Amino acid sequence: MFDPETTIQESEKRIARIWRMIALTGVASIAFGVTILVWPNIGLSVLIALFGAYALVMGSITFVSAFNTPMKGSDRAWLLLQSLICLAAGVAVLVWPNLSAVGLLYAIAALAIAFGVAQMGAAFALPISGGRSLLLLLSGMITAAFGVVMFAKPGAGAIALLALIGAFALVSGITEIGYAIELRKVAGELDERVRRVFPKPVTHG
Repeated sequence: MFDPETTIQESEKRIARIWRMIALTGVASIAFGVTILVWPNIGLSVLIALFGAYALVMGSITFVSAFNTPMKGSDRAWLLLQSLICLAAGVAVLVWPNLSAVGLLYAIAALAIAFGVAQMGAAFALPISGGRSLLLLLSGMITAAFGVVMFAKPGAGAIALLALIGAFALVSGITEIGYAIELRKVAGELDERVRRVFPKPVTHG
């Protein structure tokens, strides 16, 4: 038997957990980007350590969210793929003793492309409206485009390299937080929509 109240609660729980995960990853991206841009003389070893920690945090948040969020197996697969790529990138740069600046650039580029592809896949998988789905799709395309540009310009100077990495992190973080705010509204909209279709019966006595 269809229970509208249960449907509301399940939808709100699912959407709330997804938006929190996206907001947390957005905050991590912005913190990483700001750190790079305000520290122009950052050394390569420090930059590698920062990126490794950033990727591990992103991967851990997404991995935990993938199992804590009620969703279909195919939807969960997108989050798991994203989390495993982040974790792999973080571990790889931290255990690679002779990683060069170009090698780090390639690792970040691969992460950007993976994030972009995951976002584009989620745009079609998540139960969201057409406008928000388009927003997520565009965000994924922009993120993936950053990765492609990084692969295409591996010989850029140190300043350009830092600016590109910082810009990627900031754009990624801002779009994630903006999308998280939009996604947070879905729960309220679902509540209102279902209550209009299935109003609570008036009880007496």
